[in-house]
Amino acid sequence: MKIGILTYHNSRNFGANLQTLASQELLRRAGFDPVVINYVDRAKLDAFRSLVPPEQIAMHEAFAARYYTLSPKISDPQEVAAYCRDTLDGVISGSDAVFRLRAPLAPKEVARRLIGRKNAYADFSWDDRLPPYFLPFEAPGLVKGALAASARGTAFYFLRPSVMRQAGRALRGFDFVTVRDEWTAMLVRWLSAGCVTPIYSPDPVFGLNRAFNIPADEVPQRDLSRTILLTGHFDRGWLTRMVAAIHARGYRAAMLANPAEQHGADAVDDVLSLPMSPLTWYSALANCAGFIGMRFHAFVSCLANDTPVVTMDVARPRLRKVDPRNPNYDLARRAGIEAAYFTRSALMATPPDTVLDRLFDPSIRAKARAFSRTAPDLLEGHLARLRPSLARAAA
Repeated sequence: MKIGILTYHNSRNFGANLQTLASQELLRRAGFDPVVINYVDRAKLDAFRSLVPPEQIAMHEAFAARYYTLSPKISDPQEVAAYCRDTLDGVISGSDAVFRLRAPLAPKEVARRLIGRKNAYADFSWDDRLPPYFLPFEAPGLVKGALAASARGTAFYFLRPSVMRQAGRALRGFDFVTVRDEWTAMLVRWLSAGCVTPIYSPDPVFGLNRAFNIPADEVPQRDLSRTILLTGHFDRGWLTRMVAAIHARGYRAAMLANPAEQHGADAVDDVLSLPMSPLTWYSALANCAGFIGMRFHAFVSCLANDTPVVTMDVARPRLRKVDPRNPNYDLARRAGIEAAYFTRSALMATPPDTVLDRLFDPSIRAKARAFSRTAPDLLEGHLARLRPSLARAAA
């Protein structure tokens, strides 16, 4: 049975590439014939040119060519619908922020337009119609599912009314919907008027090790077992103190470069620099002594490999509470390791030794390990939903 994967497979982003590969290989392990639908959103790819260095873009393109089973290239959303109807038995939307939409009526968006300040990520989502990731088309006999979908903080109550109606109809057409965070679950319930009950799913990267063997040439050639990796916008003074605290505990400090965060390289002992393959990035997190920093998929990669982790988030607290739209906090809460989660401002106000205590805390690590052990089973259970749905569609 041929199952398509419609996701951000060609984003110039480590996590997007890893979750695509994991979804593909988990489907293959489950006995399906997976294909990544090669939908190209030109505006989105053009936006990446200003955000990611050309040599790093080339690494993402090489990754896709080496590991994905790709459909023919598709640039028109209507062609996505035709390909799904004519070629596939089922299609999975996700993972990643496939349910993200722009909310033009949100106060922040209105303010940006008034002062003429464009959001750097404005071209990553649409505000006047649904993207194809909502599978907004009729296709009798085609099974539709969503795997660990995310809305990535979409202010869904400020969407255009016409888009709300379109999204509700599309969501009601899914055979099953799984989401990776509670904010997206709220979006699904709201837009479907309570007709769709979303189920939690871990990110597919939690299942990568079970479904895929990383080639030897993708593993970092340096020994990282006594190195703590860092990534993020750290205050200079705090970073200097953190490096000293890391040294005092017998470790080295290295910066794990990311396209948007390449700060503080002169304050650490080493830099794992760009360009870098997504699997090398993943392997570095799997083999290091610990990680302190930003990025959702860095957090996931650490948990999936039992790597000590403290995750940092740029979100601001709302009324002295954590922003419920944030996926890093949602994951930390589900795993029972909220103590390993910090907003950036909170982390910069915390002494480095306290952060390192949290990084290596045995109780935090035990809870993280317990959560991560069950995650691949949940993922495989969700993909198993395809079989009865396919059987019903064929009846």
